[in-house]
Amino acid sequence: MNTRIVALLVLAVATTGCSRQASSPTQPLTKVLTSVPADGATGVRLDAAVTLDFGAAVDRAAVERGVHLLAERDMFTSCPDASMGSHGTMESVMDDENMLRHMDELHATGGRYSWNAAGTVCTFQPDSLMGPQTRYMVHMRGAMLEMMRQTGVGMMGGRMNTSGDMMLHFQTMTADDHGGHH
Repeated sequence: MNTRIVALLVLAVATTGCSRQASSPTQPLTKVLTSVPADGATGVRLDAAVTLDFGAAVDRAAVERGVHLLAERDMFTSCPDASMGSHGTMESVMDDENMLRHMDELHATGGRYSWNAAGTVCTFQPDSLMGPQTRYMVHMRGAMLEMMRQTGVGMMGGRMNTSGDMMLHFQTMTADDHGGHH
């Protein structure tokens, strides 16, 4: 047998064995997080909530600490932190761990979290209507994603940055579009 093939087989067995050892802090991923609105959704109602369905019971406190709703327009507004200059674009903020934390702490959309009885579905309802024709980002911190991995919940879609945070995006409808409601 070719030594190259043997080396690859040994590496594959060793890697597989490590991930399944009882001492491993993570479980195999069995569930996938789904979100409403979905990543990339457009025409989202201004009164919409953000719902995250984990498919498994998760640490509620970790989710509530780790999920923030950020409006793109808030990246261009003045900041209560006088030492802060421009926040930048949504794309630049996503790649800057410190700026993301700043946006979470001082500019995140306020709201309340509610949960289903099983602790598998979290709904974030903003305190007020979202802005019309506005891009929003659901920022999920890396620590929350690690808790999800340990619970066996994985991610599909979204954008991950180099610090291990995940972002989902959606855009709201126009102000004059009532979505069938008056």
